[in-house]
Amino acid sequence: MASGKKIIAGCLLPGMLLLAGCQSATQAGREKQPPPTRQQMQTVAERQCSKKQDGLTHQQCLYYTQMQYGFQHNFYDAERYKGRRCAVTVGWHNGRYAVLSTQGDEILCLKSWSVIGSAENLPPPPAGFPPQMVIDFTPR
Repeated sequence: MASGKKIIAGCLLPGMLLLAGCQSATQAGREKQPPPTRQQMQTVAERQCSKKQDGLTHQQCLYYTQMQYGFQHNFYDAERYKGRRCAVTVGWHNGRYAVLSTQGDEILCLKSWSVIGSAENLPPPPAGFPPQMVIDFTPR
């Protein structure tokens, strides 16, 4: 993974780097919340993508926003991982995302794997998207 702009294997989408757990708005001791519903994820994505997104179609923006929201909602204690980075390659298999490989900080990679494995209601990749993508987890 030599490129700094990597989202989808074989594709570069300028200006769009999917970050999960990038906001440390979590509170210490926060109790687990139920997963966001598909409707909640769609509403958040529609709001976020109502403005033109450079280099992305509306469909791509919706997809990336829903993925990011789903991961962030499932990423607890992000402040514990500040300054670390993990690139996770995921693939869509049998109606779920599966982690295919990780590269980076071992502790964050284990957490990221757990977040992806337990995230619910994530959207399938839109038609025409490659079956794999690389997600950068960079809590801040």
